[in-house]
Amino acid sequence: MFARRTLVRRIMLALLTAFCLVWLVLLARDFISETDSARFDERVLTLGNRLSGMLADARNDDEARAIIAATSTLVNASYREHDVPGIMLMQLYGTDGTSLYLSPESGATRLGQASQQLSDAMVNGQPFRLYQHQAGGRTLRLGAQIIQRNWILQRMGIDLAVSMLIALPLVVLPLWVTVRRGLRPLRQLSEQITGKGLHDLEPLNAMPEYEELKPLAGALDTLLAQLRSKIAREARFVQDAAHELRTPMAVISAQAHVLALAPDARQRAEAELQLDQAVARASHLVQQLLEMALFERAQEQRAPLEKLDAAQLAQQAMADVAPAAMQRDIELSLEAPDTLFHALDRHAFLSILHNLLHNAVHYIQQGGQVRVELRRPAADGPLMLAVTDNGPGIAPAEQAMVFERFYRCAGQTMPGSGLGLSIVQQAATRLRGTVQLSTAPPSGGCRFVIEIPA
Repeated sequence: MFARRTLVRRIMLALLTAFCLVWLVLLARDFISETDSARFDERVLTLGNRLSGMLADARNDDEARAIIAATSTLVNASYREHDVPGIMLMQLYGTDGTSLYLSPESGATRLGQASQQLSDAMVNGQPFRLYQHQAGGRTLRLGAQIIQRNWILQRMGIDLAVSMLIALPLVVLPLWVTVRRGLRPLRQLSEQITGKGLHDLEPLNAMPEYEELKPLAGALDTLLAQLRSKIAREARFVQDAAHELRTPMAVISAQAHVLALAPDARQRAEAELQLDQAVARASHLVQQLLEMALFERAQEQRAPLEKLDAAQLAQQAMADVAPAAMQRDIELSLEAPDTLFHALDRHAFLSILHNLLHNAVHYIQQGGQVRVELRRPAADGPLMLAVTDNGPGIAPAEQAMVFERFYRCAGQTMPGSGLGLSIVQQAATRLRGTVQLSTAPPSGGCRFVIEIPA
């Protein structure tokens, strides 16, 4: 039971610890009670008063002597029987002070007179508690030896330990059996999981008989469902990526043949242009796929963020997209403080800005406007990033779907992979933030708002 680190061992050790604590508490309680001087005095008074009552009813000295002799024999025999290191001295004196009885334990020692019913005295170098009372004209004196505290503690500890050891197996055995039987459903659940095949992610549908195990079974089924969903999502991702790469690869293959076999320079130049465009499209798609994989890995590894100047990063992103905006006569504007430090991931934050600005510049009409807002309302509050354009916008019915991988809005003629907004969402998740899309009044364009917590 105690050889391995098991739950049963831990429970048994806790039970043994509890028994030890109970033993200590009970021992302390009984020791305090047994060594209480008031309780000791009460026992001496009870014995003395009862004996005085019997002596008062005695018809003569012989009868009184017989009563006290019998009592002394019984009391001291009880002391010896229980190995008590003490004695009870009993002495009886007549009306004229003559000695009627001295217990054998007294020897030649006579207990002196006391000014009160109970008093302390030293007899033969040992502490005694003296009792004195008049009974039927006779004087009764009792001397109860005060037992040493060490002996009392040792004797009580042994007696109580024996009782606890007798009770221990009566408690441990039923508890051990109960715990072993209670853990049986957990072992069965473990065997059920172990027995599943390598690709078997179907729910366990286990129904443990104990309420405490039902959340565990439910959590396992939830985990399996999440794994099924993730694997299915990854399979769709691979299929979509292969489908998207098939088109530029086909163009590259076809134009390479044209480039190799075209008889005149004009056809070769046109083929070379289309080949370059296909290679650029495939390269951009591969870059986006790698970027998504990078964010997913960083999210799973919980890579730490660092304090960065968000305003400077925003200026850098706008400078990167400025040449493309100038070609289409698009106005870029930035509303942000000179510096704004926040806990960020440089790559994720720049990826959000690059993808949103790239989409805005390429999909809105020539001569349009794109506005970037960067602010933090409270010193310890979240960072707010908004990118607004006055383009054609996205239909409300499609706004919830644009963050899906490879999704492109209906009627879209501009080339693209449909991964930009999905990357934006993953980058926002990497920053522990959220992204929302709404229609920008009054132009009807798009407004993306990213909130990054402190």
